Amino acid sequence: MQEHLKTNILNFKWPSSTPTIYLSLKDIEGSHPIHKSKFSKQIKEAFPDTDLSGLEHIYTSFTQEIPNAPSIKINLAKDKELRIYKQFLKHQLKTYFLEKGYIVVKNFVRDVQVWMPSKKGNTADYNLYYKFSFKILFGTLTDLPELVVSYDGTSKVLKKSVKDIEETEFIKRCVYGQKTFDYQMNLDTEDKEEFYNSIEFAQAFPIFNLQLARALNIPIEEPDRPKNKYQKYVTLISNFAEKYLFTEEFKALFPFKQDAFIDVPGNRINHINPNLGLLEFGKDQYGNKRTHLVPKKAMNILNPYRRPNNQNIKIFFICHTSHKDSVLSFYQNLKEGVNTEKNYYKGLEAYVNIKATASKDHFIEFTNENDPIPEIVAKLESLAFDHENVKYAAFYISPFDKFTPDPDDREIYIRIKELFLNEGIVTQVVDYEKMIVNIQDQYNFQFSLQNMALAIHAKLGGAPWKLAVTDKKELVIGVGAFTNQGENRRYIASAFSFQNNGLFRNFEYFNQNETELLAGSILKAIRDFTSVAQADKVVIHFYKEMSYEELKPIINGMNKLKLGVPLYILNINKTEAEDMIAYDINWGDKLMPVSGTYIRIGVNKFLLFNNARYPSDRFYSDTDGFPFPIKIKISSPDDDAFEDVEVIEELLTQVYQFSRLYWKSLRQQNVPITIKYPEMVAQIAPRFENGVPEDAKDALWFL
Repeated sequence: MQEHLKTNILNFKWPSSTPTIYLSLKDIEGSHPIHKSKFSKQIKEAFPDTDLSGLEHIYTSFTQEIPNAPSIKINLAKDKELRIYKQFLKHQLKTYFLEKGYIVVKNFVRDVQVWMPSKKGNTADYNLYYKFSFKILFGTLTDLPELVVSYDGTSKVLKKSVKDIEETEFIKRCVYGQKTFDYQMNLDTEDKEEFYNSIEFAQAFPIFNLQLARALNIPIEEPDRPKNKYQKYVTLISNFAEKYLFTEEFKALFPFKQDAFIDVPGNRINHINPNLGLLEFGKDQYGNKRTHLVPKKAMNILNPYRRPNNQNIKIFFICHTSHKDSVLSFYQNLKEGVNTEKNYYKGLEAYVNIKATASKDHFIEFTNENDPIPEIVAKLESLAFDHENVKYAAFYISPFDKFTPDPDDREIYIRIKELFLNEGIVTQVVDYEKMIVNIQDQYNFQFSLQNMALAIHAKLGGAPWKLAVTDKKELVIGVGAFTNQGENRRYIASAFSFQNNGLFRNFEYFNQNETELLAGSILKAIRDFTSVAQADKVVIHFYKEMSYEELKPIINGMNKLKLGVPLYILNINKTEAEDMIAYDINWGDKLMPVSGTYIRIGVNKFLLFNNARYPSDRFYSDTDGFPFPIKIKISSPDDDAFEDVEVIEELLTQVYQFSRLYWKSLRQQNVPITIKYPEMVAQIAPRFENGVPEDAKDALWFL
């Protein structure tokens, strides 16, 4: 079936006469700052007696006349003034919805976000709001200005005011009038303190968060996780546009070319050959290679590509005394399989081709669930391990789920992982409550067991599958990040892999500002690779747009190595892609485009769809999920890097391939492991008290 892709973009017309805006050197009431990066030649000429080079900002009232002030007619052909026009349009959006009485804020990428009150979903404790954002673009998919309309999820605003809440340490953001503010703001500046002191806390209402809800005994409902995000997203933006945007009043500000979201132009769409995502598994009895596109299907009929080196594997458990009786049932299901008519998991050996036996001598139980570490340490010190001949895997049966409100309870798992990693033992955490539910539901339990078996196989040093198409000799370096919200601190990590097999190599991790150390680890990977093989190119997958400060030491290092190969940087953004999506209206109500579809949305900028839907649809099931696209920007410091027109598709194909090498779950990921694995390392490793042992930096213990 031929796809028909639509977007969440509305075209509007260029103004028949460009607006005249009024300028001021002073920040007068109602004015808006224009940053020095937008100081065009025309703006400088408007102040002939003033040297603007030393100013950070000038100010504008936009179209509101300022007596005795200079004005300019915005030149939409000039980039700097076009950016001022965008600023003017954002101001119009904000003003329009504020005058309608709605909450209007900036989202995390500083676009205008409007909160629409819901008629459903309100409770005695909070009111529910749907959040919609606007992004203004020029020439992304068309020659006209573009208004991107995106759905940003919901927020719950408590009905109880800040004044009436004693547990203020759990309050984060609040709604005050038509604005929001950070209740725990840092009062380092006079302006912030003045704002804070001006608030009437009887009129400030906290935004729901789990810790605050638990402190106030507010019932916590299961989050709304639709099976198909596309359906909900498209329905909501369509209804929002119909009700609030396709009106004569709004179209006086944004004259739409048509009252409908636009199609993706055909010349912007391309597809990666799905066979380039083919995966290789274990050989058959005659030594022939076995390949498959879909791991979920393949693992039921094929053996893993490579077993762990040490085949003598022993499993033991760490659990609370009251939970030990349930551990036996869990172990039997893990080892022997499940008891259900449709059986896709027949045990550890049948599924991942490893033999493992229980080591009763190493069983560890504890009595204090809130502070089990001392008991575990004492028991661990009394045990003997035969690391020369045996590979051990410990299953920690956690009394707490990962959303437990007490941060000390959340840290227990990290302490245990570090404790056993120092002993050379990989761990797998199992949520006790979830385990009990699963044991009673054998059909669904088997899918959890499949994922656990897959992860354990990889943690022990095996490779469940690899890329089948490996004709390139390219070094791929991935850099991901994780922000610890409690510390308000970001950690980054780099993972290395060779493109000719797609298998993980090793990693390092750093604080966000350790640019030189990150560059050094990247250069070490380049040296290690090029000392044994000739690289066609070096590719860095980066979790954000790479700054010059981050890139400069890498370029200098490559020049010193005299490699003579191009360097490519791919900014792979997994968090912002929901601001621009595309959907296939020819695929019934499922809407998700075929995997490998990519759309050019600018100069070397793309949306890439990574999912389990292939052209024939024969392998697809709704349980495979409906992931949104990722946004990719490709750049290079080399002048001739893009002379070969095929290099763009090669680099996008590489991202597509690396998204198929995730071994923590059978579900297809939309983000490549070059971003995903480093993020997982950055989430755990910096919380270790003594760091990651050197001999563990080439292992997948973090899965």
